[in-house]
Amino acid sequence: MDALKLNTIDYLFIKYRSMTVELMIIVTDYYPHLSKAEALRKANNQEFPFSVFKIDQSKRAPFLVHVKDLANVLDTEYSKAAQDYSTFHR
Repeated sequence: MDALKLNTIDYLFIKYRSMTVELMIIVTDYYPHLSKAEALRKANNQEFPFSVFKIDQSKRAPFLVHVKDLANVLDTEYSKAAQDYSTFHR
């Protein structure tokens, strides 16, 4: 029997239990070096390597991130790092 194979999107969905996650949770987990003000500035300017959005246009509405977008960024960055590692360690 084939083993259950989970990809990055599946893991993120299991971790966050939602397809969309508040940006500040992502910042806490993956960008701990950013202050809240800097994260919001980057979000307003769409400077993250994934899209951020609001469901409501209120200034108080949280920015959200789709786990698919975050997973794509994580997979891409991992592939780059793995390729660099294999190039330097031949």
